[in-house]
Amino acid sequence: MISFEPLRKLLSQKKISTYYLRNKCGKYNLDNKTIKRLMSDESVSTNTLNAICNILDCDIKEIMEFQPDKDTDIETNIDTNIDTDSNT
Repeated sequence: MISFEPLRKLLSQKKISTYYLRNKCGKYNLDNKTIKRLMSDESVSTNTLNAICNILDCDIKEIMEFQPDKDTDIETNIDTNIDTDSNT
C-alpha cells in the first residue's frame, strides 16, 4: 500500500492547510476530491504527485511511502530449479 502519511506530517510541519492546497497554489491548485484521496491513502495520479512536489518544493519520497499490504495472498515462491543448460 502507498501511504501519504509523510505528506500529512509535512503539511503539518509547514503549517499548510487544505484551503491553501485548494486555493493558493495557482496552476497547481488541488480539488477537494484529490485532497480527500490523499488524506485517505487512496490512489492519485502522477500529475497530482508532481503538483504536490512543486507546491511543497520537495522530493517524492518526502510525501509518500510504501507499506506492504497486510492481507495479500501473493505467492512468493520462485522456481530455483531452472535448467540453464539445454544439453543436460
